[in-house]
Amino acid sequence: MRMLYFFHTNFPLHPILREKEVKEAVMIMVDVWIAEQRHEDDMYPTGRLFDCVHCNKPYRYNPKELSRGGKGSITNSSAGLTWSGFRPSDDPCKYGYLIPSNMFATVSLTYMMDLATNVWIDEPLSKKCRKLRDEIEAGIQRHGVVEHKKYGKIYAYEVDGLGKSLLMDDANVPSLLSIPYLGYKYDEQVYANTLKFILSRSDPYYHVGHSNGMEFSGIGSPHTSHIPNSIWPMAMIMEGLVSRNVTQKIHIVNQVLASSGSGWMHESFDPNNPKRFSRPWFCWPDSLFAELVMSLTDKCPQPSVGQYSIMKWSAEYAMNGTDFEKPASRMLNVKRPPQNPSKSKLVVMSVCVPGKRFSREYIHASLSNKRKFCNVWD
Repeated sequence: MRMLYFFHTNFPLHPILREKEVKEAVMIMVDVWIAEQRHEDDMYPTGRLFDCVHCNKPYRYNPKELSRGGKGSITNSSAGLTWSGFRPSDDPCKYGYLIPSNMFATVSLTYMMDLATNVWIDEPLSKKCRKLRDEIEAGIQRHGVVEHKKYGKIYAYEVDGLGKSLLMDDANVPSLLSIPYLGYKYDEQVYANTLKFILSRSDPYYHVGHSNGMEFSGIGSPHTSHIPNSIWPMAMIMEGLVSRNVTQKIHIVNQVLASSGSGWMHESFDPNNPKRFSRPWFCWPDSLFAELVMSLTDKCPQPSVGQYSIMKWSAEYAMNGTDFEKPASRMLNVKRPPQNPSKSKLVVMSVCVPGKRFSREYIHASLSNKRKFCNVWD
């Protein structure tokens, strides 16, 4: 949904947006989320779009991974939240309501309200998205914020809507660390408290180590328990992306580079021996690392603005190799001549200051030249 919306903001007239399969894919996701709000009641979506072999009946996962024969732990079907069996790491959820995923869902549903209203001209779909978004948001506020004896009110990682919660974070996105990156309208104080918790020893998956004079710190994941106390570069990069401090961003970049002897981002590594790692390369953190590099400027984000600016597709002029040479238009209602899709090239940019675009020199500047790296603009 997010990718679809960002594509729309840059190519609002593209015909693929009006293909019925695109809209139907969104309708399927929305209906699944609505049904999974009442997972405990064995609800399932119905209708002409649900014609798969496992449709029109409650679905069960591997009973070796989820309790109660693959249904998962007990949840409150009136919580308003939508259920997940597994985390972004592919590990099974302990409690069925994964708070970061529900936060991401509210953001995505807001995007779909826009598309339903302005592209598909489908007010019933827009209203359905709004109702679901509001119910999930109410559930987050009611069940997703818990009181920690040391840190005060923080966001839980998972809850069951019945009073139980799991306090931790996982490196994989969506995560609690990534809340600003997702575009969620979070409570500033609750998120600040949450950061203090997840970036401390209180989080069972926050680890610290030393190797060759470098200290490594960051969040890991139970997914790589075969490397004890491992850190995921993805989490280190995300910590830099949501930071408002240029010096901290550059420190994290240096940490990440030192952890990667292969020239690519790993899935995880041993902070006391970075040569011990999982996956020689992992494209997901590779892409996030590019975003982190492009966010390195003391004007991005601006303290006066507050929240981190989400990375968006900025590609109107990024055609035929022109990449970052010309500023992208923000006049989305202007009709443009058709582009040749086979020759189009999309790039991800950090849009932090209106009218400003990073130059090629900025992208390729040396980390040792901090002044040039942080302040060069077109």
